[in-house]
Order: sequence, then structure tokens, then C-alpha cells
Amino acid sequence: MAKKSNKETTSERVLRVATELFAEKGYDATGVQELSESTGLGRGALYYHIKNKQQLLLSIALRLLENANREARRILASGGSAEDRLHRMAEHLLMDLSTNRSAWITSMRDWQALDEPHRSHVRHLRDEYEQYWQALFDEGAEAGLFRPVHAMQRRAIVGMFTSSYRWIEPAGSLSPKQISELYVSLFLDGLRVRKGD
Repeated sequence: MAKKSNKETTSERVLRVATELFAEKGYDATGVQELSESTGLGRGALYYHIKNKQQLLLSIALRLLENANREARRILASGGSAEDRLHRMAEHLLMDLSTNRSAWITSMRDWQALDEPHRSHVRHLRDEYEQYWQALFDEGAEAGLFRPVHAMQRRAIVGMFTSSYRWIEPAGSLSPKQISELYVSLFLDGLRVRKGD
């Protein structure tokens, strides 16, 4: 989540604090009383800003995924080769994973704690995001640049990026952009059509 700002509303503060607590302790291990104490709000005031803990977890996941899908659509429509846009998709995802790491930890690790139909909604948004990657893989294959990418390969490629939430740091020895370039070069080397294929 974004760092606290002077213009942060109470609802934004509740979401930020909840994100940090869920990432640190886990969704199930974080109680409403702890949320109340950490936000400086009594239970009554806290429930004025949230419906329940589930709503907080859903809000965290939706904010990430809706932003990722919005950016993916923008990149898809931005022009350039499929390879160029894959680089941009990868860089955006790694930057977001790094900048919003607590939210990604919570979303990736705890989303299945959501009740239905919210869990299905999150799954649908995740599937939608993968389809934007698939669209670029398909475009590259149609242009004769890449081998066709099976859904299982796509899942492995996107998973290689999203699993980095476990360790990525904004101030690490490699920047998110550098990591994204290493990852993209790894899978593109395997996808490129070579003479004799």
C-alpha cells in the first residue's frame, strides 16, 4: 500500500493499517480489536468505516487487480511490437509488486479466505489479467516471432513474476526494472522462433 500521506482519509488509513497487519501477521491471525487499536479507532468508529474484515481483504485484492488490469489494457493498446509491450507489462508488474508489497503479500497469500462470491470475483480478475499476457503471446505467435504459448506455459510465466512478492524489495541489489528484464529475457529466449523451427 502507499505510504501514509497528509491527505489520507480515515478510511484510507484503516485500509493501509489493515494491509500492513494482514501482511505481517496473516489475515486470520489479525483480529478486529487489533485493527481498532492500530488505527486508533474504537470498535464503533472502526465499523463506521468498514463492514467487516472480509470487506478489507476484498478491497485490498480488488484495488491491486483492477489497477493491474487497467494498466494491462493500456499497454495492450499502446502500440509497439508484442515483445516491447511484454517488457512494459513485466516492468509494471514488478514495480507494483515492489511498491505495494504488503498488499500483494496479503492478496496472494490470503485471498482464498474470502467468502463466495468474492473469491470467484477475485479469481475472475486474476484470470482476466493473465489473458492480457496471453493476447501478447498470441500476437507474437501470429507474427511468427514466438512459438505458440500454451495456457500452462502462460500460467508459469506470469507466476514467475507474481511469486516475487515473497522477496522483492524496492531497495534491493537489483531494481524491479532490472529483475523484469532478466525474467523477460529468460522466457523470450525459450519462445523465440529459430531457424529450422
